[in-house]
Amino acid sequence: MRSIFHPQSAEEAVRLHHEIENSVYLAGGTEIMRLGSSISPDEALIDITSLPLSGIREDEEGVVIGALTTLEEIASSELVPEFIRKAASFDASLQLRNAATIGGNFALRRTDSYLLPSLLASEGEMQIMCTEGLKRKSIAEVFEKTECKALFMSFIIEKKRHGEVKRIARSSHSHAAITASVSEGIYAFAVSGSGIAYGARDSWKEIPFRDDLTGSADYKRYLASVIF
Repeated sequence: MRSIFHPQSAEEAVRLHHEIENSVYLAGGTEIMRLGSSISPDEALIDITSLPLSGIREDEEGVVIGALTTLEEIASSELVPEFIRKAASFDASLQLRNAATIGGNFALRRTDSYLLPSLLASEGEMQIMCTEGLKRKSIAEVFEKTECKALFMSFIIEKKRHGEVKRIARSSHSHAAITASVSEGIYAFAVSGSGIAYGARDSWKEIPFRDDLTGSADYKRYLASVIF
């Protein structure tokens, strides 16, 4: 039977994640419920839904988006830069948008992610809770640490950050063959079944393109070359 833990603080959640082998944070729960989920039934759940990690506010640092803020809240907020709002709205299911969180979408690092390209292109920062306490790092740095056990607290984006995001799929409800974003000279690409790359305009060339249900490797390589 799967174990579920209910930490009363971010510090306790991080401690539990380090102490309990095969454990994951539980946020919106959309990945756990998904057919073919990457989360094993044997993994313990650390339920962080009661922690004060949701909401969107503006301060002198920029737009602060709590890690438990849902995609629907992001898509509906006038505070969030338009291209990130658009990325959140790519999820065509209102039910899923009301459950899926920005922290969970980022943590999964899925190659069909709705938000990853726009967040990487934004050159934003994150507040994360580690065993050593609260830290602030760039979104890109946290993304690169795939084994990171820190708890995501919030994302900080420049107030007037401009950008563009595009998604190509067979339908609004289908997995995207490619989602890509550009913001002030920084490009990011998420290619289904293949990989994620960001940086220069031709950073997509680093991706090992593969065939899958969204299209052939050659098709996706072509999309990446012309999407902007």
